[in-house]
Amino acid sequence: MPSTTSAEQLVEVRRRIERLRARALADDGVGALPRVRRRLDALQRAEASVHAASGDTAADLDERLAQLRARLDVAERSLEADAAVEPASFAAAVQAELRTWDTYLERLQTDAAGRAWQARARAEAAIGDVRSRRLEVDERLAQARAAARAGWPAERRRVTAARDALEQKADELSTALRR
Repeated sequence: MPSTTSAEQLVEVRRRIERLRARALADDGVGALPRVRRRLDALQRAEASVHAASGDTAADLDERLAQLRARLDVAERSLEADAAVEPASFAAAVQAELRTWDTYLERLQTDAAGRAWQARARAEAAIGDVRSRRLEVDERLAQARAAARAGWPAERRRVTAARDALEQKADELSTALRR
């Protein structure tokens, strides 16, 4: 398989973001959710950050692109969870979303390992905070699965609130790491 340039990868990322936006708008009411708009805005900021980093070394640019693709994977799985109607499909979609969060956080951890010791310690502490939020989502999801069907709407809201807190913490981390 031929390798692709950073520019080609960015074009593919842009296509994925636009497909995600179109899908969110097509899904009944999902595109109007504030978290979906926030997620799309965060992806566009991350994409702009990668564009701005085009003067970085090839390895740094590749890492930024990999992080952006990982975050895009999270957004795609998150949208699937937002659009899920049945409890089982929602739970499966959230579980898939959590796996993509793990990949994204592993990428950030790898990037943090290459920083100077103080910056690395700060980044690792912030990544630990995000991992705690990720675990909270997993715990809420387990509680939701155990709940009676009648209690499902309230459990779904709790899981979604935990997912929102995770995403907000990850956005804060992304902003801090770009500085």
